[in-house]
Amino acid sequence: MVFFNIAWWALYVALAVFCQRFTVGVDFLLPGIIVALQERKVLQFAGVFLVFIIIQEGIGTMPFGNVLLWYLLAIVFFYAWQWFFEVESFTFILLLSAALAVSHYYIVAVLANIQDIYINYKALQDESVYQMFLTPVLWHAINYLRRGVRNVAQN
Repeated sequence: MVFFNIAWWALYVALAVFCQRFTVGVDFLLPGIIVALQERKVLQFAGVFLVFIIIQEGIGTMPFGNVLLWYLLAIVFFYAWQWFFEVESFTFILLLSAALAVSHYYIVAVLANIQDIYINYKALQDESVYQMFLTPVLWHAINYLRRGVRNVAQN
């Protein structure tokens, strides 16, 4: 059963990295972070989080920090808002993706300024809007596909 779970995450990572190669500025691994948080398996989340951070920091254009800070904000938002919404509701995911898109814009803008990196703010705004609209769609697809793995793991 653990094999299916690891294989599923490995396939997801490969597909997400492939999609990121063709869609500049959109993080296809973020919905996986949300799904891993929703499953509430600490070791699984720790492994997924660590692998995603290593991948994103390795393929990113900034020296360090923006992805780590952004994913940590995703965790903070998730746990802060779980008291107000059902974490698997579409409303929760819409709110979370909007907050993460706004925070993405400001994190990248501030860190680029601190690190003396030129940034096209219009392109950054477009990337944040794409992220806001793609995250709920990707989350829904991933959540649906994970149901089969969850059922196999329980049997």
